[in-house]
Amino acid sequence: MMTTRRTLAVACAAAWLAAPAVAEDLTIAFKTTGGGTGTSTSYYSNEKMRTGDAESETIVEYAAGKIVSIDHKKKEYSEITLAEMEAAMKVAQAKMEEASAQMKQQMAAMPPAMREKMEQMMGGVAGSVTVTKGGTRQVAGYACQDYTIAMGEAMTSKVCATTALQFPAPKVDYRRFASLGGSAAAMAGNPMFKGMEKLAEEMKKIEGFTIADSVSMKMMGKSIDSSKEAVEIKKGPIPAAAFDVAAIASGYQKVA
Repeated sequence: MMTTRRTLAVACAAAWLAAPAVAEDLTIAFKTTGGGTGTSTSYYSNEKMRTGDAESETIVEYAAGKIVSIDHKKKEYSEITLAEMEAAMKVAQAKMEEASAQMKQQMAAMPPAMREKMEQMMGGVAGSVTVTKGGTRQVAGYACQDYTIAMGEAMTSKVCATTALQFPAPKVDYRRFASLGGSAAAMAGNPMFKGMEKLAEEMKKIEGFTIADSVSMKMMGKSIDSSKEAVEIKKGPIPAAAFDVAAIASGYQKVA
């Protein structure tokens, strides 16, 4: 569930990062459900971003190209830089290319009907995703547009996005992400990633900054539901303490 929610969040963030307009820092308090009702706060500036909940959080430092993942349940945290991500992507790409070649050989030997079924399965939910526009409503004092994201029959997500708020444009050199984009593009040739292009195209239909979302997933005969909705939105400078990893993860063990 956490991985799925983050995948959708990244897809939405791509649209935010494309906006060149200068915007104020944002501090958003959310009400969350799923595994118990609680609250969480997200911080967005043009230098850093912090998102998450009571169980885990992620802090991104744009200029340094660093991502810090904090696990409050395990009391652990880890760091990874853009350079390390690039190295990992190259290793993963080589492994994926090798696996792809083996997979293509195996599929070539399959009967046509079985091969077609395998291709559909490997296309995954990404290939069957649809985004449908709904009505409008008020969330935390802002008008937002509802969208329903259906990923096959197993998962449905609903988001409400507002165009009244702008994501603070990061101070970042986008050329540093070129190699990651190249690696991702190479991986897209693998059958396991078939359908990702459609996912990206469908997610472009969502306009604005997401201030509410919910996910409903069916897994092994069970339904898993969670939601997140803004209850307070503040504009203005964010205290440095909000991004202080040493304080947030005080006493936690650093892991690889």
